[in-house]
Amino acid sequence: MKSFMKRKSFVLVAVLLLVISVFTAGCSSSSTKSENSSSNKSNVIQAYGELDPQVSGQQIIAQEKGYFKEEGLAVKNHLMAGPDQNASLISSGSAQVIFGSIYNNISVAANGVNAKLIAPLANAGNTQSVVARKGLKIKSAKDLENLKIGATTGSGVIIAIQSMCKELGVDYNKIKFVNLQAADQLTALEKGNVDAIAVWEPWVGKAVAAGGKILFTGKKSYLPDKQGDVNWLNFYMTVAVSDTFYKEHPDQAVKFLRALNKATAFINEHPDEAAEIVAKKIKISTSDAKRIMAKNNYSMAWNKDFTDSASVMGNFMKANKNIKEVPALNSYSSTSLLKKVGNKLIEVNE
Repeated sequence: MKSFMKRKSFVLVAVLLLVISVFTAGCSSSSTKSENSSSNKSNVIQAYGELDPQVSGQQIIAQEKGYFKEEGLAVKNHLMAGPDQNASLISSGSAQVIFGSIYNNISVAANGVNAKLIAPLANAGNTQSVVARKGLKIKSAKDLENLKIGATTGSGVIIAIQSMCKELGVDYNKIKFVNLQAADQLTALEKGNVDAIAVWEPWVGKAVAAGGKILFTGKKSYLPDKQGDVNWLNFYMTVAVSDTFYKEHPDQAVKFLRALNKATAFINEHPDEAAEIVAKKIKISTSDAKRIMAKNNYSMAWNKDFTDSASVMGNFMKANKNIKEVPALNSYSSTSLLKKVGNKLIEVNE
């Protein structure tokens, strides 16, 4: 009996050990799967842009044409309505890459969020426009004095107006600005409640379709006393990365830039096809995409226009009390990664 009990106890212990072994192995396997899943997820670059061909043209093309994959990258694109979440996305670690404007870069930096601007993408100054209402007669730039212009307070297009006033001797303080958001500007223009609007695409196209006339943009003037190319506003779109991604994954960041550089070349060499791809992705008409993209200068050149634009925009933002101090460009940007894509892209020092 004692011998039987010993054998029974031995069997029970053996079974118990086997159960524990299987359970432990299962947990280990589950843990490994979880870790692998987490690892795979962390290897995907989370890139946040906008439903805008100016901001995210290259981002979309690089994904749709397979340029990210060619560089060995897994990228998840997120296209948002605007840049309002950029700071929180970077600070929370949700985004490794953000696309936006130099205005957004300065705002993020001024608020103490560590993000590194690594390349300009496009100069959208030519889409920033002043559009007159249907039937308004303008004989010279001075006629803008005492007129009502709908504009969003603090918007970059106002820099173009200030530059125009300075060059053509128009008294900026005599212009009557009416603070309106873009959609409301269009309505006010159509009703004749304002004489002109200071707006950007796609609202420029909508205003022209409603009978409005472009008086000038940041890069071109159609005023009677000044026609042709001007340099009244350089408004750059950019790509930036989180400080962590910049420090811990510089090789991936360089590959990301290479993909964007390929996309830039594609846009410039195949503008119609590029516009069709972008239009389909952000759900706008192909004609709108072609019009908007044709106005932009897609280039990743780190040049004087770009560096000067950062200073001009920063001072403008401070004057409008959007920021307390203007952060130095080299405090929130770096050319080190772009240099590895091509030395010729760096035309000036930071």
